[in-house]
Amino acid sequence: MTTPQGQPQQPVPGQVSPDGQFVWTGNGWVPNPSLPKPKKKHTVRNVLIGVIIGFILLVGGCFALVGGVANEISNDIKDDAEKPGGTNNPLTIVAGRGFEVDGFKYADGWTLGAGALGDIEIGGLKVTNNRDKRDSSLVEIKLWSGTEVLGKADCTTEPINVGTTVTLNCFSGDDLPANYDKVTINDSF
Repeated sequence: MTTPQGQPQQPVPGQVSPDGQFVWTGNGWVPNPSLPKPKKKHTVRNVLIGVIIGFILLVGGCFALVGGVANEISNDIKDDAEKPGGTNNPLTIVAGRGFEVDGFKYADGWTLGAGALGDIEIGGLKVTNNRDKRDSSLVEIKLWSGTEVLGKADCTTEPINVGTTVTLNCFSGDDLPANYDKVTINDSF
C-alpha cells in the first residue's frame, strides 16, 4: 500500500500480505495462521507400501510356481510308479527270457540261481537303453510265494547311452528260496 504522497505505508497489525501467505504482527511478517495446513504427500509411506505389496506378490508367485512344479513332479513320479515294472506295479518275468520295462530292453539268456554262499545270484542280465536319453537301470528282482516276497536282488548300471547295451551288476544278501512261484522286476525308486 502507498500513501497519497507515493510513500510506502507502514502495514497495520493483522494486515495480510497480498499473496495471503503472511500476516503483519507489528514487528514483522509471520506465516498466516488462518491458512489451511499443507497436505502431506506421504511419498515415503506410499513407496514403502508399494514395495511391501510387490514383495508379497513376488513371494506368493514363487510359492505358486514351486507348488505347481512340485505337483507336476509328484504326478510324474506317481505315473512312473504305476507303469508295468514301476515301483508300485512289478512286472512278472521268467528267468532266461527277455522282457522290456519302460524303454529298457532286457535280453534273453540271463540266469537266476544260487551263489557260492547260497544267496540269490542273477547272472548275465543285459539291458539296452531304448529311451530318449542317457539313463541308469536301478531295479529289484523279487522271488515270491503267493503274496510274500521270499528274497530279492538289487541290480544296477552306470548311466547308459541311448542304443547301448550293458550288463547289470546284481547283488543280494538273501538266500535263494527252495520254492517260489513268481519272479518280478520293478524300479527301485
